[in-house]
Amino acid sequence: MNDLFWITISCIKGVGNKTIIELYEQYPMLNFDNVSEHIDTIKKKSLIKLLSIENIEFAKKRAKNLIRSHEEKKIKVIPISSEFYPKYLRLIEDPPTVLYAKGNLKLLKEEKTLAIVGTREPTAIGVKAAQKIAATFAMMGYTIVSGLALGIDTAGHEGALKIQDGRTIAVLAGDLTQIYPAKNKKLAMEILERNGLWISETPIGQSNTRGNFVKRDRIQSGLSLGICPVQTPIKSGTQHTIEFARKQDRYLFTPIPLKQDEFENAVKGNILLIESGITVLKNKESYEIIHKELTEYQLRLETEHKKRFEKKELSKEISNTNIEQLNMFNF
Repeated sequence: MNDLFWITISCIKGVGNKTIIELYEQYPMLNFDNVSEHIDTIKKKSLIKLLSIENIEFAKKRAKNLIRSHEEKKIKVIPISSEFYPKYLRLIEDPPTVLYAKGNLKLLKEEKTLAIVGTREPTAIGVKAAQKIAATFAMMGYTIVSGLALGIDTAGHEGALKIQDGRTIAVLAGDLTQIYPAKNKKLAMEILERNGLWISETPIGQSNTRGNFVKRDRIQSGLSLGICPVQTPIKSGTQHTIEFARKQDRYLFTPIPLKQDEFENAVKGNILLIESGITVLKNKESYEIIHKELTEYQLRLETEHKKRFEKKELSKEISNTNIEQLNMFNF
């Protein structure tokens, strides 16, 4: 495994997320032993300087300290190279180079994922709708992704947990030692107790800023095959997640607002989404239609991941196998 190597690269000052993902895509098998062999083939001269032996050794110490400080809190450090790094998230334009996770890591490898998101000020009907949608898809085998915020996010997590084996992932904006909002600490603990997961791209000790919430929204979308904004005003943080879903080419659908809520601010964004032509969840039959369309997205994303990230690894494995076979004939 070369996970320590990629955590180390992420600790080198001046090496940004975009550079790391490009480097990983070109050289997925890069490690401490072979980096010097490939350094001359890297086109960016500025990157060659940053990947000096001195910089790597210094960053390696920082990486080990980073891992140790998180593992003391039972938090796993997951670099872009990890087998647990979510495939769909790896495909987005600006994936986190390192994730921090606590709980059931196997959920990061789930292929059927759905984000339930929305306003912090939903109507009573909106809360029930979010719970029902999350519970229904959880029964269909989907892992429910949301951001642990008050309102629709809370209802989404609760809906998944209503199912006996319901699975849910909470994507936090801040580090995993400080649950925000504090009102949802009990829910967060229940998620872990029920074999769920917390994740963030914010390491311990880094301050939680407003920008972190927008960055969190791209992760919610990037983790998921589809995104369901249950209720959203026209101007809302949920709109960030919707825009990320469009940029990442993920499946968008929304429940049709009931008449009791049609004039509420909480659904004005949903009405615009429906007018734009996105899929509408109308009735029981809609769930099966949406499931089939999500399956098509799953196949496309799986194919894209194999093309971009698994081809080189496979050829490397084949090459190593050939060498081992040749060695059988050496005396």
